[in-house]
Amino acid sequence: MSNEQSALNTICKTLSQMSHSSWVAVKFQERISSPGIGSMRFCEAVHEAQKKNVSLSLKDTCCDGARRCFGWLKNRDKELAQRLSQKTNIDQEVAFGLIKKVPVLNKNIAGISLGVHIQGDVYISYASPESVMKMIRDWQKMTGQNLRVDISGIMSVCGNVAVRSYLGQCISLSFGCLDSREYGGIEKGQLVMGLPYNIASRLCNRDSEGKSMDVLHASTAQ
Repeated sequence: MSNEQSALNTICKTLSQMSHSSWVAVKFQERISSPGIGSMRFCEAVHEAQKKNVSLSLKDTCCDGARRCFGWLKNRDKELAQRLSQKTNIDQEVAFGLIKKVPVLNKNIAGISLGVHIQGDVYISYASPESVMKMIRDWQKMTGQNLRVDISGIMSVCGNVAVRSYLGQCISLSFGCLDSREYGGIEKGQLVMGLPYNIASRLCNRDSEGKSMDVLHASTAQ
């Protein structure tokens, strides 16, 4: 493994050190060679991948919301809106409009790899408000900007975090949805945060440069 590859594979570790929360890399794959670990929701896979590598394909993904967001379930938004309306008492037309606003991946994929030692297209954390604050503050130091985000309680981890961060190349935040709160391992008091690779790597590089300068200043002061 080259030094560059090693650096890429430590992004989750560096993000965790910066924010004091666990991070998982999510890679959209044109091919999936390793077998999945059984049927589960994408939000469950994010939680599981904190402990071991996970691969998801269409047949492994039991949530139709995630299937829709990853481009595996097409032309079923009205059916999904009906089910959402029955579950949440949201008016069906309102539910349909909200679902239409959830982004869908714009490329064909065979599956998704998740883990803490891989290079991701997106990095996701189930984080405390304080951890989210630390990451936003570091991003503000880097960009000089305030963060503006769209918040949704529908298809939250799959569509409104993973896909939104990838397509928009932006930081995304969510409070979760009913299913991800029930099945996905999001603990009480945690938010969901997503970073695309380019932002994650820039934050990590900036953190490493800052630590190097601290070491230099300390040695110079002696």
